[in-house]
Amino acid sequence: MILTVTPNPSLDRTYALTTIRFGELNRAGTDTLEASGKGVNVARTLLAAGVRTGVVLPAGGPEGAQLNTLLEAEGLTHRIVPTGTPVRTNVTLLEPGRTTKINAPGHPLTPADADALVAAVEDLALGADWVVCSGSLPPRTPADLIGRVVEAGRRSGALTAVDASGAALVAATEAGPDLLAPNAEELGELTGRAFPPGGRPLVRAALDAAHSLAADTGGGVLVSLGPDGAVWVDAENALHGVAPPVTPVNTAGAGDALLAGWLAGGMDPALRLRTAVAWGTAACLLASTAGDVAATADPQRVQIHDLGVPAAGP
Repeated sequence: MILTVTPNPSLDRTYALTTIRFGELNRAGTDTLEASGKGVNVARTLLAAGVRTGVVLPAGGPEGAQLNTLLEAEGLTHRIVPTGTPVRTNVTLLEPGRTTKINAPGHPLTPADADALVAAVEDLALGADWVVCSGSLPPRTPADLIGRVVEAGRRSGALTAVDASGAALVAATEAGPDLLAPNAEELGELTGRAFPPGGRPLVRAALDAAHSLAADTGGGVLVSLGPDGAVWVDAENALHGVAPPVTPVNTAGAGDALLAGWLAGGMDPALRLRTAVAWGTAACLLASTAGDVAATADPQRVQIHDLGVPAAGP
C-alpha cells in the first residue's frame, strides 16, 4: 500500500478556453472541479491504475466537506485531519498547447493541526510500503513538518518519498527520505546550481546535481525535466528516460503522474523510469489533474539511456 500525505490540499477548478484575452471577458468551453494537491493527485493516479493507496490530508470548512465528497465519489481511501480553516481553491486555465496555473496560498496549520497530521500518518503507515509527502506547505507552517512526516513513515517501517519545494524541501532532505522527486527548478534551488534551459546540457547538469544530492541523502533522486523526460540517480544508477514529444493538453498533473509511475513501476530502476516517464507523458494529454494514465501510457516508446554514475561533484 502507498500512503500519500498532502499538507496543503486543494479543490482544483479547470477551465478550457480557445484563447485567453487578458483584460477582457473570457468564456470557458468546459469547467471541471476535482480534489487535488500533489499527494492527492499521486494517489488518484495510482488508484486508477489499480494500486492500493490511501491519502492523509488536513481540511476544514465547506471546501473541506466538498473535498471529502469528491474523494468519496472516487472511492479513494482517505483520512481527513480536521482544521479550523477552509481548503484552498486553485485554478487551471487550459489553452491549446499551454497551461496556466493559479495556486492559492492556503491557510496556516496550527501546531495542533501539524501534530494531528503526523499522528495520523504514523497510525496509517503501519504496513504501508511507501509514505509519500507531496506538495507545498501552507503559509506560516513550520518547514520541518515534511521532515516529521518522513520520520513518522520511517518509524512505521515504510520507505519514504518527498516531492516538495523551498524551505520544506530543504528540511525534508535533511530528514533523509529514500526518494526525493524535485523538478529541475527545485533541484537547482536545493543544490545552488544554475541549469541550462533544455536538451542534453540540462540532462547532464541535472544528472550531476542529482548525484551530489543522492550522495548527501543516501537515497535516490528522481528529477522531472518536462519535455526532456526525467533523470534517476542513486548509488548504483544514473539513468535518463525520454518519450517522443507530444502537444500537451494540460501539464498541471504531469509531475505527479511521473512520481506515481515510479512508485508503481516494479523493482528494476530502468523499468521504473520507463513507466514513470510514460505516465507523466500520458498525463499531459488529459484535461484533468489526474486520471487513468496507465491505460493510455506506452512505456515501450520511452528511451532509457544509461549515463554512467559520475564522480561526486563539489
